[in-house]
Amino acid sequence: MEDFYVQLASYMLNVQNVRNEFEWLQVYPASLYSKMEAILGSNLIKKNPNEPYKKSLLVEEDNKVLEYQRINFGFNKEKFLAVKKRQTNMNYKIVTTSEAIFNQLDGSVVPKYFWNNYNDFMKNGIGFTIFSENDHPASTAFAAFIIDDQLEIGIETCERNQGSGFGSIVCTELIDYCMANGYKPVWSCHSGNIGSRKLAHKLEFEEATRVPYYRLPK
Repeated sequence: MEDFYVQLASYMLNVQNVRNEFEWLQVYPASLYSKMEAILGSNLIKKNPNEPYKKSLLVEEDNKVLEYQRINFGFNKEKFLAVKKRQTNMNYKIVTTSEAIFNQLDGSVVPKYFWNNYNDFMKNGIGFTIFSENDHPASTAFAAFIIDDQLEIGIETCERNQGSGFGSIVCTELIDYCMANGYKPVWSCHSGNIGSRKLAHKLEFEEATRVPYYRLPK
């Protein structure tokens, strides 16, 4: 077993240069959390859970494993419906995410990173896209996965449209789809994703649990 942990530490620290991009790792079961500290030692840096995530690292963090927290939320349907009832109806163009949108979307949380291709996405998933005034795809909310009756929400908003409220509107469309089709909407994010956490609370998702979540160096 110890040989396994030696190999795991080597992989996490990218000793053999097996990857050229950052990678995220969640471990299971919970008994392994303390083991991560033991095998990584000074190569593990625990981040403040309320520190916004940054792609660029400090020099001393560059080759280290960074420990954030993965936050899992529970959906409060009653509060969501109450908030939605008070919202002002506004006319926005929202469409089912098309193949063209699927292929052109850029960002770290977009459908093409969660599904094999568009056909797989449309057969086994769903997505909605809202357009800005200049007819540009502003924000897309989609199923990152569907397992049994659970649908995890993925959301990507164009950088120039962030803070516009588009993300909340298009997520509401996906949540309505979930409720109409018997799915439980699921939301999770790492603790450094402050924007995702704020949007989750706005949509009446309530923090349920936190577990360690590791960013592995490239």
